[in-house]
Amino acid sequence: MYNELEMRQLYQCFARMLEYPAGGTLQAAVKAQGLLMGENPEAAALLKEFHEYAESLPPGRLEEVYTGTFDLDAACHPYVGYHLFGETYKRSAFLVELKQRYNAEGFIFPANELPDHLAVILHFLAFTKDRALANEIARDALLPVLDRMTGRAKSEGFDEGEVSPQAEEKPEKRNQFQVVLEALRFVLMNQYKTLKVLETFRV
Repeated sequence: MYNELEMRQLYQCFARMLEYPAGGTLQAAVKAQGLLMGENPEAAALLKEFHEYAESLPPGRLEEVYTGTFDLDAACHPYVGYHLFGETYKRSAFLVELKQRYNAEGFIFPANELPDHLAVILHFLAFTKDRALANEIARDALLPVLDRMTGRAKSEGFDEGEVSPQAEEKPEKRNQFQVVLEALRFVLMNQYKTLKVLETFRV
């Protein structure tokens, strides 16, 4: 189980990897690998794969892959509220609540981005001093959404007739940003499974 500082660092690294590439993506992947190596080698191996792929690309290509993954593929829309609630009033309420949380702690995010963007939420989790809130968001919002973004569950953002991709169907060449999503899912699953065990023993 990671301590508070390590989780802050991991959230920051994943935020850098899951926002539009603008420098720092490769460094974030390397730093996260180092943090994960002992506790979560599966996640570290996934990030090593991502780093090697991203490092091999010509200039500008990583940005194209990012856009193709998160902007053009509905299954991977990077908006947490979309996957949880679809385009409904519940998502609107979720956005308002996130803004209120951010404002209360003095957290500033880009004006051209929505507050439920996955990278924005990860930056907030790295920023906030309210660890109970951070745990709640990661466990109750991010983990279910990562299940949906990696094809393990249906998102509310899909129409009933649409087919959600299945994680068991391995493409010949998997999308490398989905590899990052898988690594983040491993981290959160490990963290909150361990936390639950510890809480059980405290009872």
